[in-house]
Order: sequence, then C-alpha cells, then structure tokens
Amino acid sequence: MNLPNSITLARIALVPIFAWLLLSGRPVAALAAFVVAAVSDGLDGLVARVLDQRTELGAILDPIADKFLALTALVLLVSAESLPIWLLVAALLRDGVVFGTGLTSKLRRRAIRPEPTRISKYATFFLMAAITLGLVARSTAHGTAIFPYLMAVAVVAAECLVVASAQYGIRWRALVLRRPTGQRGR
Repeated sequence: MNLPNSITLARIALVPIFAWLLLSGRPVAALAAFVVAAVSDGLDGLVARVLDQRTELGAILDPIADKFLALTALVLLVSAESLPIWLLVAALLRDGVVFGTGLTSKLRRRAIRPEPTRISKYATFFLMAAITLGLVARSTAHGTAIFPYLMAVAVVAAECLVVASAQYGIRWRALVLRRPTGQRGR
C-alpha cells in the first residue's frame, strides 16, 4: 500500500466519522473532519504525481472516496435544510452520467479512461466549497450571514455540474453510437 492510496483510504474512513459528528450535534468537529477529508482529496493526487506512485487501485479508490464524501455531506445537509436539494440532484446527475459512461464502456469493451473534464474539476471544487459553507453556517451563531455566499457558490457548483453532465453525456452518446470492438460493418 503506497502513501497516496493510504491517504485515500483515510479519507474514506473519515466519512462515517464526519457523519457521526454532524448527526450528534457537533458541527464544528464535523466541519473540521470534512475539511481534512476534502483537503486530502487534492493531497493524494499531488503525492501520487510527485512520488510517481499512480496505481490502478488509486484510480478506482479516489473517485469512490470523492463520491462517498460529497454525497454523504450533501444528503445530510439537504435533509437538515442547510443546502438546497437541487444541488444534490445536480451532483447525482453528473455522477449518474459518469457511471453510465463507465458501464457502457465496459459492456461495449471500449477502453475509456475516466478522465475528469476541466469543468468537472471546477464543479467538484465549488461543490466542496458549498458544502463547507453549509457546514460553516451550521457551526456558527451567524450562519444566516453566510447564506447569500453559500447560495452563490451553490449556484456556480450546480451550473458546473450540469455542464459537466452534458460533456460526459456527449462522451456517452459517442460511445453508444460506436460499434463494439470485434464487430464489422456490413
């Protein structure tokens, strides 16, 4: 087990701790756990590149850890009415299209690397920022003062998520229209 994969596994382990802290009424501790987990997302990739330790396991674990963290936080914050439900829907849309593209790639025997688009990276950044602001709003007595900024960041995140969904949808469509490997035309 290399260092980047260990960081990713630590992020996965932090998710239930984050959820427990938030659900048990410890929003400041939950915020701290979330920030550590979110920062580890960039850290594992940086360490993997710098140390030249990219692995297939890391390529699989990293997006799983990202989705686990983001979707757990979104579900909890939407259910607590700290984030709008449309942000969760936008995140689920993108993740559903990415999953569908990957599944179609496997079924059609096409080697498509699940490379995130630039706008999808922006979407993840703004999504994590919106979640962080939602947690800050729950953690402070002046949370309502943060609300306009939270909504602005959430709108940008949702817009990026929808555009990323369209980009991945275009990839998916191209994949579906191609013949599977091994088939010949008439």
